[in-house]
Amino acid sequence: MELSKKFFSLPLDVKMKYKINIGESESNLGYFSLGQHGTDYKEETNNNNKKNNNTSKRISELYPTKEEEELYDIVGFKDTCETFMKCLNRFSIELMGLITINLNLPEDYFNDLYLNHPHFNLGLLKYMSFDDDGNGNGKITKFGNEPHCDWGLFTLLYQDDVGGLQALSKSTGHWINVKPISGSLIFNIGNVMEIITRGYYISMFHQVIYNTSGRDRYSFPFFFNPQLGKPIVPINNLETTTTTTITKIGNYIKDPNILNFKGTYNDYHNIEMNKLFKKQN
Repeated sequence: MELSKKFFSLPLDVKMKYKINIGESESNLGYFSLGQHGTDYKEETNNNNKKNNNTSKRISELYPTKEEEELYDIVGFKDTCETFMKCLNRFSIELMGLITINLNLPEDYFNDLYLNHPHFNLGLLKYMSFDDDGNGNGKITKFGNEPHCDWGLFTLLYQDDVGGLQALSKSTGHWINVKPISGSLIFNIGNVMEIITRGYYISMFHQVIYNTSGRDRYSFPFFFNPQLGKPIVPINNLETTTTTTITKIGNYIKDPNILNFKGTYNDYHNIEMNKLFKKQN
């Protein structure tokens, strides 16, 4: 947490060194300043466990070098992020085993399908606290993070005690505050898990409200996804369920025919990335 705070306190021109140029590659990796990620009022930096083949900038260059860590007083930043990712990856593979038990499947059912080389991302997010009420002079509602569903298998989220995360109740249609619990991780189903389980598990709309708490909020989402090139294969003998009737909130559209998707996770990821950058442009 402290290293993240120190990173975000660096001058903007320093943080922008760890950014992939949007003109070069439609990528959600690297550093994003306030206003660069659509209308969300946050800044963030993202990294994953894969080399980004669509850009000349290597993943290692999205982190400060050892010399820069010394210079900016963030020694251990890269190692801490990568260690955190590796630990959460191992934990996520164990969680996939528990999911198979819940689905009455062999515990190794997902191994060859998706888990030989899973794809995962870690985000470090800072939601600054603002003095205004966030109503945008009545023209547009401001968010920390607009309503959306996550794309992959699931997300594990560590957050501080400031609060601001909300989940949409399927039964009432109202937003529910997800109160921070010290030492815990939040588990959130993604769209691909909904596809694989034929709607047995359903991804949930969630959002982060515009921060007016008087304290900056920090959170670290870990997005666990299938191996990029493997086809997404729905599980046989699971009762097919129609997806949630809520398919659009704000700018995010969840495909009402999501259970009919055919292709690899890379295909699905590209569909969602195209939607994201179309919205931002």
